[in-house]
Amino acid sequence: MKFFIFLIITLLFCVNSFAKILDQAIVIIENDVITQSEYQKKLNFIINQYRISGNPLPTDQSAFRKQVLESMINTRLQLNYAKNSGMNIQEWMIDKAMEDMANKSGVSLSEFREKIISQGVDYNVYRSLLKEDLIIREVKRRIVSQKVKVSKKEIQEFIKHQGHVFKENNQYKISMILIAIPEEPSVEEKSSAKEKIKIIKRKFLNGEKFSSLAKNYSDSGNALSGGDLGWRKITEVPQMFLDQLENMDIGEISNLVENNNGFYIFYLEDKKEMEKIKIEERKVRHILIKTNAIVTDDRAQSLLIELKKRIESGESFSDIARAYSEDTISASLGGDLEWSAPGTFVPEFEDMIDTLPINKISEPFSSQFGWHVLEVLGKRNQDNTEAIKMNLANRYITSSRAQEVVDAWIIELKGKSYIKYVSETVPKTYVNIEKEVNKIDDKSWDPFL
Repeated sequence: MKFFIFLIITLLFCVNSFAKILDQAIVIIENDVITQSEYQKKLNFIINQYRISGNPLPTDQSAFRKQVLESMINTRLQLNYAKNSGMNIQEWMIDKAMEDMANKSGVSLSEFREKIISQGVDYNVYRSLLKEDLIIREVKRRIVSQKVKVSKKEIQEFIKHQGHVFKENNQYKISMILIAIPEEPSVEEKSSAKEKIKIIKRKFLNGEKFSSLAKNYSDSGNALSGGDLGWRKITEVPQMFLDQLENMDIGEISNLVENNNGFYIFYLEDKKEMEKIKIEERKVRHILIKTNAIVTDDRAQSLLIELKKRIESGESFSDIARAYSEDTISASLGGDLEWSAPGTFVPEFEDMIDTLPINKISEPFSSQFGWHVLEVLGKRNQDNTEAIKMNLANRYITSSRAQEVVDAWIIELKGKSYIKYVSETVPKTYVNIEKEVNKIDDKSWDPFL
C-alpha cells in the first residue's frame, strides 16, 4: 500500500514537472515571460492563417520561427506599455470590431464566428489576438500623435504641390450601357453595334430613363440593375471612362467609348468632389482631470463621477468646468471647444462624440491626456472644403512618417527593456536588428484605420 501511494506521488510529481518543462519560459521580458505554450499557440495560429489563405509557408523555417518570436516580444513590450499607461480595451470594443468585420464579409456575427471555427481557428485565441491588435493600434496612435508634429507651413506646401491626391477622395455615381461585339467582329457587326448605341443615346437625350435603356438594351452583366455601378472613388472608376468623367456635369451622358468588348456610354448621376464638400461639425464641451503621482486613474474617475452627479442635479457645467477642468484653455470658456470636424480629436474623444446623444453627459473615459466627461451641444453641416483639405494633408504627411517613427520607438523600447532568452532553441542574447522589428504585425499598419 505504501509503495502504491509512493508511486502515485512520484507519478504526480513527474507529470507536474513535465508540464512545467513543456510550458517553460523561453523569453523573459522585464517582469513578464513568454512561455513555450504561448509561442506554440501563436505559431500554430500563423501557420493556420497561411493554410487558410492558400499561401505557402516560408522556406526558411528557422528564420520564420525566429520572426514569430521577435514579433511576440514586440507585441508583449507594447502590451506592457499599454498596461502601464492605463490603456485597456473593453469586451464591447472587441464585439464591435468583430461586427464590423462580419459586415464587411456580408454575414451576421454568429455566421462569422462559425466561419472562424469551421476553418480550424480557436475562437478564444482569435478574440485574444484581436484584443491585442486593438490595444497595439491604440498604442501606435498615441506614439505617432506624440512624436509626429506637422507644421501649418508643411500642410500648405502639401496642398500647393500635392493637390492631385485629393482627387482620390472624389466619388462618382455612374451607370453604363454596353453594346457588345464578337471577339473578331466583321465590319458589318461593328458598324451595327455602333449605330445601335447611337440610337440608345438619342433615346436618352429625348427623355427616356438611362436605367430603363440599360435594362432593355445593355449587354453588360449589370444590365438588370439599370447599368448601375454605384458610388465609386475615382481610383475605382473604369480607366476608359476617366478622360470624359472629370469634365462632365451631373445628369450628363458620355460620348461613345470603344474597346475590344464593344461600345459603351455612361451616365453621371451624381458626384461628390473635394471642392464641394459639406461635413457635419460638432460642438462639444468637456472637463479634464489629469493623472499624476498623487491623482491615480481611480481617483480621477471617481472625481468625475461626482462632478457628473452635481451637474445632473442642477449645477452649471460651465461653472464646474471653470473650477475643476485642467484643460486650461477650454476651462476658461466653461469647458467649451470650438466647432470641429470629424478626426479633430484623439480616437477615444471621437468615439464618445459619435455615440453620445446631444445634451447628454458621458460617463468618465480616459485618453492620453487624462480622464474626461463631455457633452455634445450640437451638430451642423458646413462647407469645410479647405478645412478638410488641411486635415487630409495632415493625415497624409503623418501617415508617411508613422511607420518610421513606430519602428524607432520599438527599437528604443527594446533598448530600455530587460530581455533575456532562456530556451536552448532560441538565441540566448538579444540582438537589436532593425530589419526584423515587428515584420508581421507592422507590415501593413496604417495609423488612421
